[in-house]
Amino acid sequence: MKFVVDANILIAAFLKDATTRELLLKEKIELLAPEQLLKEIKPLLKNPKLRKRLKLNDADLYELSNAILSRIEFVPEKIFIAFIKKAISLTAHAEDAPYIALSLALKIPLWSNDSALKEQSAVTVFATGELIKLLK
Repeated sequence: MKFVVDANILIAAFLKDATTRELLLKEKIELLAPEQLLKEIKPLLKNPKLRKRLKLNDADLYELSNAILSRIEFVPEKIFIAFIKKAISLTAHAEDAPYIALSLALKIPLWSNDSALKEQSAVTVFATGELIKLLK
């Protein structure tokens, strides 16, 4: 199964959430994300407060981030740019638009725990708990 994955899912995987991390690393799930995700996640992983919360040394953080990020196919904006206007109209937060636009362009669901994304009906959004049930 294919899913667009958003930044909050990656953050959850780093924050000692074994379930999210396990799902991200499952081979039967194909994950895609806008290239923007890399720009969002890298500064967060360098944030001292977040790093303290992660309770990972530098080597473990490097290994985990490589394992997680290598599972994701990063899609250039040119693939979904035609859907950005529509996506912006569907979400209250502009930073969520690329995820919705990519889901629209590829016609695949979005994996996100952001409840605001569930308020639109143009793309199917699965929270982690729903994804677990779906994969059983």
